[in-house]
Amino acid sequence: MIKQITKKIEGQGKLLLKAILGIFFHHRDKPVPSLNKMNKILILRLDQRIGNGFLLLPLLRAIRSSLPHSEIHLLIHFPVADILYKFTGNLVNCYWPYNQKKILSNPFFLLKWLYNLRSEKFNLILSSHNPDNFSLSQALLGEWCSADILAGFNWKNSRDFYDVAIDSSAQKHYAEAQLDLWRCFDPEARLQWGGLEISSAEIKQLYDNQDLTDYRGRALLWIGATGNKSLPRDLISFLYEQISRQTGLKITMALGPSDLHILDDLPLSLKGRTLVWQHPLDKTAVFFAGQQIFVSGDTGPAHLALALGLPVLMIFMSTSRHQYGYHDDVKRFSLDYRSIPEDHNIISDYLKKLGKVSRES
Repeated sequence: MIKQITKKIEGQGKLLLKAILGIFFHHRDKPVPSLNKMNKILILRLDQRIGNGFLLLPLLRAIRSSLPHSEIHLLIHFPVADILYKFTGNLVNCYWPYNQKKILSNPFFLLKWLYNLRSEKFNLILSSHNPDNFSLSQALLGEWCSADILAGFNWKNSRDFYDVAIDSSAQKHYAEAQLDLWRCFDPEARLQWGGLEISSAEIKQLYDNQDLTDYRGRALLWIGATGNKSLPRDLISFLYEQISRQTGLKITMALGPSDLHILDDLPLSLKGRTLVWQHPLDKTAVFFAGQQIFVSGDTGPAHLALALGLPVLMIFMSTSRHQYGYHDDVKRFSLDYRSIPEDHNIISDYLKKLGKVSRES
């Protein structure tokens, strides 16, 4: 109850602050510059959700494709920044890892960080957030950086804070919506999935060092999830049985240490076979890269698996499959789970197709 009241007060406070700032900020309606004037670009994202961070890869790849010689900067949650730095080559020139706790707890560090950002003198800043909301903190940070152009999604009164307010929709896939931020400047930009590249030598080294050799080349069933994204017990048991039957692969069932409560509802036979993965995100990426297929709910790890190019089945319990799912009926599959026999038949069919992909790869 106290938490709900606190959130309500916080929300009202943000609305009041936005209204006050709206008095001083007015949409400037600047013309869209040509591509040859964009020598230094910052993509700005303060959101700390891991999955949404990986969903920025198509945007970053499109910008690099349009401007192979421009300087691209990325400000993003520090674990995602670490993964992109290690496994995307020269996609981004400079990373600004955003560690909210570290930055806000030290006023001197914060001031230096803000000063350094402003000193870069960006030609363009793209404020990346959901197309159906507005991040006041991102807009203010973008304004502080004093770029030639500050652009973000056109939603309610966001036009007061941006030089270019860009139309998109939550009815699009999240990655497509993010790409709209760039299509305003390059209408020819096209979506490309994937983007993370991990060498076979890196995979072998991790599996050898962590004594995981027996876990390599399997079907990974990731049962970790948050809140209402958790897969029900009976579905986990069904998936375990069907993955083995339809793909012929050995199965690794895994979750993170924060999801150990899920094990309480599982049969003893499955509980004892579940790997508790307790390694940082960079090692998680390498671990995933050594698998044949990946099955999970709508989780950040699933978006990581897709960024690695793994064949994937995502099962949606409550969130929007249209906005966050992937489905090409070849190596990417997703469905809304309604707990009816028809869903089980669909899952079995998708797993059979994933098995075929794994045998042909």
